[in-house]
Amino acid sequence: MLQITGQVINIFTVPGGKDKEGKEYDASNKVQLMGEVMLPSGEMKYDLMDLKVDDLQLWESCKGKTIAVEVGAFAPSKGNIIFTVKKGAKPQEINA
Repeated sequence: MLQITGQVINIFTVPGGKDKEGKEYDASNKVQLMGEVMLPSGEMKYDLMDLKVDDLQLWESCKGKTIAVEVGAFAPSKGNIIFTVKKGAKPQEINA
């Protein structure tokens, strides 16, 4: 199980439309998490990550809070990792 922890910064919907080839795509709900990523030097940097979610209402109460959520990951190309919220996963508030 993979888990991502970060602060919920923004919640929004990307409207549907057409891609460059003219194929239509549906609107999608997104959550932006701000988390820390450790650099090879041992220093930390902040990273903003967009995650596609099914239910925006589930996330509304999390805005501004630090949460953890189960995710899956895949690498479509070298050096590029995409994280997705697992189906049915719910954000769990982390008390700092």
